[in-house]
Amino acid sequence: MANASGLFTPVVPSGVRRRFSASMGIYGSGFWFSEGVSTRRVLCSSTVEGAAENISPSQSRVPRLSSRGCKLVGCGSAVPSLQISNDDLAKIVDTCDEWISVRTGIRNRRVLSGKDSLTALAVDAAKYALEMAEVDPNDVDLVLLCTSTPEDLFGSAPQIQKALGCKNNPLAYDITAACSGFVLGLVSAACYIRGGGFSNVLVIGADALSRYVDWTDRGTCILFGDAAGAVLVQACDGEEDGLFAFDMHSDGDGQRHLSASIK
Repeated sequence: MANASGLFTPVVPSGVRRRFSASMGIYGSGFWFSEGVSTRRVLCSSTVEGAAENISPSQSRVPRLSSRGCKLVGCGSAVPSLQISNDDLAKIVDTCDEWISVRTGIRNRRVLSGKDSLTALAVDAAKYALEMAEVDPNDVDLVLLCTSTPEDLFGSAPQIQKALGCKNNPLAYDITAACSGFVLGLVSAACYIRGGGFSNVLVIGADALSRYVDWTDRGTCILFGDAAGAVLVQACDGEEDGLFAFDMHSDGDGQRHLSASIK
């Protein structure tokens, strides 16, 4: 039997619970808990006979809970109509088209004007993704909006869900993870689908950083624009699984190099 570490709350008889507080500890292949009188060790094992001998140390020894996979079946994007070129920026700060394009590859960027809405951009991108996937909004099980610039402090994803006409009121919430937000959204969608209960997850990446950029700072104003992109992640058989692997980490120490503090 292949052993996998696990943890759950032990059931302690009511008579014992009044006299003793259960304590727990973790072994490499199981855990123990004490009820004050005796100590028991419980192994949490998979049902794959001989699997431990065939798995390399770098692979997970915990079996997948579901044979479901996930794949991308539709995508869409939307940008504002207002366009700002490098020559336009040269009229505001000390720069030029050559200086910007050589260092960044950027010649133009789209930005929201006063009448535009980031939520509306996200809705348009989502509609294009659903259209490509030939999926009705009522069949969407989850809406994930990956953004660092929501138009509602409580989250903009529910507004997108409403605008799409999802009558079944699927779960909708924002993910704030800056540049890595969309990748985190994809991985989150895959985990929801593989765990069961979700078949169509809409992942949207949308930001309006032009609203926060200092347009007198040539080091940053040349970099950012506004846009929205969306994909529909759909459940499939394990053989068709399109997400091969992921490896995500965070380093809080990096905040001293890059941050956008709220004042």
